[in-house]
Amino acid sequence: MEPADGGTGYPTESPDWTEFRDGYSAAEAALFERRATLEYHPVYATGDQVSLAFYGANLSLRDEYSKPIARASYAGRAEKELLGRDLDTVALKLGIETLKARPDIRLAVPSSARSLADTRWRQELEAGLGSNPYLGERLILEMDEPSVMALHEVVGRFMAEMQGQGVAFALGRFGSGATNFQYLRRFHFDLVSIDRSFVKGIETDPDNQVVVGALVSIAQQFEMFTVAPCVEIPQEASKLLELGIDCMSGQFFGPPLAKL
Repeated sequence: MEPADGGTGYPTESPDWTEFRDGYSAAEAALFERRATLEYHPVYATGDQVSLAFYGANLSLRDEYSKPIARASYAGRAEKELLGRDLDTVALKLGIETLKARPDIRLAVPSSARSLADTRWRQELEAGLGSNPYLGERLILEMDEPSVMALHEVVGRFMAEMQGQGVAFALGRFGSGATNFQYLRRFHFDLVSIDRSFVKGIETDPDNQVVVGALVSIAQQFEMFTVAPCVEIPQEASKLLELGIDCMSGQFFGPPLAKL
């Protein structure tokens, strides 16, 4: 079957815009003109000795002046529209290219649960997994909790299909929504990333400490590793370590990388 995008992974039809009046239009233009790259966030295991566990990838878009386009300016609307599927497809394409170039790393690539049934996204994934029998063992697909819970049946079927491919799954923004633990038990998530709102200021916020402690206990019960993102200061890192977090990332460990 001929890929709908001509095999490039990028949109082939020019978006209908006359000027960039908002972040959404700017994101459409950036994607069409291939001004999209990945940023790599090192994620460190926090055991007896701190060591690199994997990298988390985020898609970065830039406008016609090479300035970053704030994700908050387009992500909410894009999630429900075709642009969201295009963004996920390009992120996956770039992530697979990175794994091919760096066979020594594991990489977490973000995706909406809505993209799991998208033809171009699936073609990109299948082509990547088919190109190297060991690539799947280094790929982590990360989906945010609200997206997963809204489309739990789609996610469950997809995970069942991926059994045997070696692909790992991460649940992002854990604790941000109304988690249905019945569905969580049926899923096969390998790790969870705590919602960033519970990380900031945790060293002095007793409420966040209770919430993170509870989320860690839930993750341990379901045999999932825990990741705390956006750690900025040593006091946060110390408290998170005390609460049993397995891995951390954020400015405290260094800025995101433009290339590996």
